[in-house]
Amino acid sequence: MDGVTVAADALRIRELIVRMATAAGTAHVASALSIADILAVVYRGGVVDPLGGDRFLLSKGHAASALYAALAVAGAIDPEEAVDGYCRDGGALAGHPERGTPGVEMTGGSLGHGPAIAVGAALADRLDDIPRRTLCLIGDGELDEGAVWEAVMLAGRLCLGSLTLMVDANGLQGLGRTAESEDPAPLAARMGAFGWDAEVVDGHDHDALAAALARRGGRPRCLVCRTVKGRGVAEIEDTVRGHYRSFRPGDLDRLLAGLREAA
Repeated sequence: MDGVTVAADALRIRELIVRMATAAGTAHVASALSIADILAVVYRGGVVDPLGGDRFLLSKGHAASALYAALAVAGAIDPEEAVDGYCRDGGALAGHPERGTPGVEMTGGSLGHGPAIAVGAALADRLDDIPRRTLCLIGDGELDEGAVWEAVMLAGRLCLGSLTLMVDANGLQGLGRTAESEDPAPLAARMGAFGWDAEVVDGHDHDALAAALARRGGRPRCLVCRTVKGRGVAEIEDTVRGHYRSFRPGDLDRLLAGLREAA
């Protein structure tokens, strides 16, 4: 993996996220920024080809701008069309990802469904003898959803070694800290109890992410990715209010300057 290229891509993803957000006046900017490094490694670190090969599913669909930005940086969609078409009347890119967009494998929206879809996709590949990996990214707030744990149990029982679940463990959800409703500390141990290989990784360390994603085995894998919500925009980093914070076109230059300074 070319670390310089991936770092540059992560910055470009963040820049596109804030460009889309300021143009459309939408929220969920912080949720998108926290996964920019993960997506940079997934798409440009040699893990997923956005137009084929391994499969990537974004379960936390409210962070769709990050996925669109990553696909744009990887060449699957046009960056300017992403900015002009995101969350606009008549635009091609909805606020939550929808199948039909190049590189988008699942329609997201209601939280907690991604893991079950990923299990079904991985199992179908096994039955069809297709040597493809399925990666699914969820938020730590989604762990409140019972459907997530049903999928986790089934994947462990079936020993779906082609499945990797990545948890954006930024410690925050819509209205508070995840620790207020779900203790995130023993997550790796809990996944292990369900038959998964699990490890904790710095979700902003590109080399560590790439190494963790490269490891494979006979059991499903879970990467608990420790991240900072709103990474790169100081005023919303690690804040509850950052979840629904929106910005306007006049904020763009200030936000871009902050991102470049933090990179």
